[in-house]
Amino acid sequence: MTGPRRLGEQELKHLELLQSVISRLGSNSFVVKGWSITLSGVLIAVADRSPAWKPVTVTVAVAVGFWLLDGYYLRQERLFRTLYEKVVTGDDPPPPALTMDAERYGGPVPWPDVLLSRPLLFCYGVLVVADSLLILALD
Repeated sequence: MTGPRRLGEQELKHLELLQSVISRLGSNSFVVKGWSITLSGVLIAVADRSPAWKPVTVTVAVAVGFWLLDGYYLRQERLFRTLYEKVVTGDDPPPPALTMDAERYGGPVPWPDVLLSRPLLFCYGVLVVADSLLILALD
């Protein structure tokens, strides 16, 4: 039985780089959610002043746009997490030293799985449904 794999200095540096990218992607995702909710609230407030369905339609489009952007960040984060795991476990064959090409070495992360994940559905799905109901109420 073999013990835990010992990581070299270069592998540890690689893991630090990957972890910093994962942290930045998580922060970007959080900021996108904040902007989405704020902008949605502002656009609904504008629609409330002069009841019309057009500003609310823009709100739905903005929510969908932020949904796609946040999906991109979440997908990238999952790719980098998979690459991180491959470096830690020393998969055979291991990824090239210090590679940051998560698209190639990170593994498959399908777009639909990401866009329809619970966190994104909870945030953006609720926004889109609420905005759509508001459009129906304003007609």
